[in-house]
Amino acid sequence: MSDDVRLWKIVLAGDGAVGKTSLRKQYLGLGFETDYLSTMGADFALHDTTVNDTHIRWQIWDLAGQPMFKDVVQAYYTKIFGGVIVYDVTRRQTFDNVEKWSNDMWKNSGRDRNVPIVLLANKIDLREEGAETVSSDEGKKLAEKLGVPFIETSAKSGEGVDAAFETLGKSIMDYTS
Repeated sequence: MSDDVRLWKIVLAGDGAVGKTSLRKQYLGLGFETDYLSTMGADFALHDTTVNDTHIRWQIWDLAGQPMFKDVVQAYYTKIFGGVIVYDVTRRQTFDNVEKWSNDMWKNSGRDRNVPIVLLANKIDLREEGAETVSSDEGKKLAEKLGVPFIETSAKSGEGVDAAFETLGKSIMDYTS
């Protein structure tokens, strides 16, 4: 492994209360908190990892999902290396907004439409069959339409969280090679 460190700016995007902050905290090893506090604008964290024997320092921007922050968060897409778009499987509206989030991310990245994105279906521990529930198949079809990887996650249990960031890391490595 090289002593060089690559700094990769990434963003977590999606509607409010889909679990972006909880996913980030779970990935950073900070555990899960049941109390919900809305992110105001954006929150930031650094995390070191290894992707394909390369030392990576994630610069993770956790963006507010509420509509009132729309103009503010678009600035955070500038010069990203990749992104994670999150929806809540128990709230169909958050799934319906995924294409808006991906288009905003690609449009405002300052790079191109090929900036890697991973689509996360979060809160699978709460999934029950019902009219509002988004199925795995629906998530897979949308990811296929967007041309992005799809992973189901639970910020609460940690299921799929590491895999999400590993997948994004490998996609960015391919993108930057």
